[in-house]
Amino acid sequence: MNDCLKERLRRLRHEAGTTQPGFSATRLPGAQVFWSDHPIPRVPLYYDPGIAVIVSGRKTGFLNGATFVYGAGSYLAVGLPVCFDCETEATPDEPMVGIFLHAEQAMLRELAAGLAETDSASCATPVTLGVEPLPLSPVMLDAVSRLATQLCDHAQAQLLAPATLREVFFHALQDRHGRVLMAQTRPDRPEARIAALLRRLDRDPCRDRSVEQMAAETGMSPATFYRRFREAFGVSPLQYLKRRRLLRARSLLSDQGASVAEAAHATGYTSAAHFSRDFRATFGRPPSAEHRATGS
Repeated sequence: MNDCLKERLRRLRHEAGTTQPGFSATRLPGAQVFWSDHPIPRVPLYYDPGIAVIVSGRKTGFLNGATFVYGAGSYLAVGLPVCFDCETEATPDEPMVGIFLHAEQAMLRELAAGLAETDSASCATPVTLGVEPLPLSPVMLDAVSRLATQLCDHAQAQLLAPATLREVFFHALQDRHGRVLMAQTRPDRPEARIAALLRRLDRDPCRDRSVEQMAAETGMSPATFYRRFREAFGVSPLQYLKRRRLLRARSLLSDQGASVAEAAHATGYTSAAHFSRDFRATFGRPPSAEHRATGS
């Protein structure tokens, strides 16, 4: 893997002023550096649609009975807002280093329109999972490396990086295996309609919806919606929404220093005891421990 790219990401992390494992913002809103210098056991994570490029270290994902590994020289294409279990392999000598690039829907659709003829075949097969690990091609590595270099400079980050980010997604959509991202550019596809629904639900996380209500919003029958959802996400719609709420709550506790009561209320729980039971069952520790770990 490109040592220069690794050094650029190290510099971006240093500029962010954080020593904690996790995600750090860059000068471009659509790009985040992620880092860990120690192993992280299997834990639920949430990914927005986008691309996770791994520079060093390795991750193992678990979704719908499938296990997939992505490490140096590969990237994870995330076509849906998906929750899955993930295990991180990292050491101080070989830390987990990577960059996550968010997929902006309008940009994807515009790129896909220009690739409609050459990429139409890649959309013919239904997407069975919302994520795909893929090899990083030399041309895509070159674009990611240039993007990391541009993000280290304020002027380049403003004037050049947005076009380079677009170039990275151009190459990802051209990948003959890139069905996960390409499928989301077709609003008539079930996966794209479900993804649009989940984006709407994310803006109103406290509101409960039944499977029948969600199916109606996507224009599918409840049975078809349920089947398509399980195929892409590996869990039922209600299980997904519950896990998404708990992941949001964990972020409020650990990243924003919210109290347990505040995190429960913000994610739609009316009972603190119910929230604590669900949190412990999902993460193996009570929410109070997550809150104390932040030093708040």
